[in-house]
Amino acid sequence: MNPYYGYTKGGDLVYKVLFVDDESMALELLKYILDWEKLGFSVCAACWNGKEAVDAIDKYEPDVIITDIKMPVMDGLDLIGYAREHGKENIKFIVVSGYGEFEYAKKAMKYGVRFYLQKPILQEEILEIIIEVKQQLDQIQIEKEGTQIDQKVELNGVLIHLIQGHDSKETFEYLKSVWDGDTLKMGWNCIVIELESTDQLDIQGKFKNTRLKVRETIDKVVKGDFAYFTLEQSLNTFIILVSLKNEKSHESIINRLAQNIYQSLDFAFSSGFTIGVGENVVGIKSIKHSYGTALESLGHRFYRGLNCLIFYTEVKEKTFNFEFNEIFMSSKVFEAVEEVNSNKIKNIIDTTFEYFKMHRIHPDIVIMFTSNMICKINNLIYESDHKAKCFIDNHTIRELKEHERTMDELKKVFEDFCIGYCEYFIKIRNKNSESNVIKIEVFIKENYKRNITIRELSEKFYMHPTYMGQLFTRKFGMTFNEYIHGLRIEEGKRLMKITNLKNHEIAEVLGYSNYSSFLKQFQKYTGIKPTEFRNSKRNLKIDHGNTLV
Repeated sequence: MNPYYGYTKGGDLVYKVLFVDDESMALELLKYILDWEKLGFSVCAACWNGKEAVDAIDKYEPDVIITDIKMPVMDGLDLIGYAREHGKENIKFIVVSGYGEFEYAKKAMKYGVRFYLQKPILQEEILEIIIEVKQQLDQIQIEKEGTQIDQKVELNGVLIHLIQGHDSKETFEYLKSVWDGDTLKMGWNCIVIELESTDQLDIQGKFKNTRLKVRETIDKVVKGDFAYFTLEQSLNTFIILVSLKNEKSHESIINRLAQNIYQSLDFAFSSGFTIGVGENVVGIKSIKHSYGTALESLGHRFYRGLNCLIFYTEVKEKTFNFEFNEIFMSSKVFEAVEEVNSNKIKNIIDTTFEYFKMHRIHPDIVIMFTSNMICKINNLIYESDHKAKCFIDNHTIRELKEHERTMDELKKVFEDFCIGYCEYFIKIRNKNSESNVIKIEVFIKENYKRNITIRELSEKFYMHPTYMGQLFTRKFGMTFNEYIHGLRIEEGKRLMKITNLKNHEIAEVLGYSNYSSFLKQFQKYTGIKPTEFRNSKRNLKIDHGNTLV
């Protein structure tokens, strides 16, 4: 194990980051790719595998771990599993994977890992992730250390701690000091409201007012014979903890309350929102479960769409599927894109996303699949034109991976991208087609005697085989194979006139693997056999090297 130590000037609080990779170059890259100290981090250690990292976790208690997936002794997945099973839920994991490690990345998601990088690691991508991770750590730190004089603010922090699973003895002692014993033992439910399009609201300068109106709407609607607490966990998330005295009517009252909140918000706001209603629990100690099921309900908005109300009781039996044939799906989409066929692309994307919906593929898997396809198509654009700019930059791809969205939104982004690629490639193709035809024709005439294929030409001139075939038919009025055979037969006729080579020797010179193939093509193009052609030329007059019929 190779420890690296970093300190901030003035001794300010920093977060500890641990690197894990079996490649020394990768560890060095991680060490120097960012100014960790400036960003508020200290590199506490660098490890060669997961087993060393386990020891480092116990020794340094890192806040962030950046780990490769495939490593000897103990891989990244086992390391994440160890941390989760040994009470290290608060460690932020950033998984590093290659293009061929899709299955491993899917398994990491099952452990709740939301941040991942693809090799080779780019500075701008890791910087975006680290900034977001630091914001989350700052929020946790504020919640941990924010001892507020105002009891309402302090209670807000304690309840957020509680729903996140920090059910320490001190937490319950505090709640006992502000609530009576009956309140602690009552029935509870957690309702989570998430606002969408916060960036657009910020641009318009309306987000602050929107948040105030949401809270006012909640206060107006949530009233009755129960206590409630509205928590603001983040800029766009509101959490309502509701307590009722009558457990028998708890579910019906919560359902009616959630419906009223939904209708009021739907009437008051044009921007999107989603409401997730958790499972009812007894006692404040169990509120974490209700919160978790509310979040699980929100996860189903991917297929439901925006502006929806989702009850956990409706979706608890509808589990997501992590398995699907990624290779088959991606090959179908990529094939249509390579063919520059817009209608085929739309049909395949429709079919693919309909499959995702029908089989309830996990949203994170669908997002990863889409972002990976965009990366591959971006590479295709670059291979076709090195001066071209990609339609979707790394920042946008990062947003696809990190931010929740609906399936319809994701499908539209992906379809627009693919159609945009087609339109761009058609322009490039039309611009270069004339000059390419000349180059192709010259290449064929220089190489037609060997076994060249249309795929070889398509790779050499950066064209899809289907388009290459269409180009041939349009330019020469015949297929590629017909054109090759035509050149060979004309050359064969010439050789029969000026040489004494036997017919089978001419066939071999022209690139035919056997005489029968030459005979078949010769008869097809001339209507007679090679021998008959030779005989017909015996009475020709030769004048100064020019053949006159």
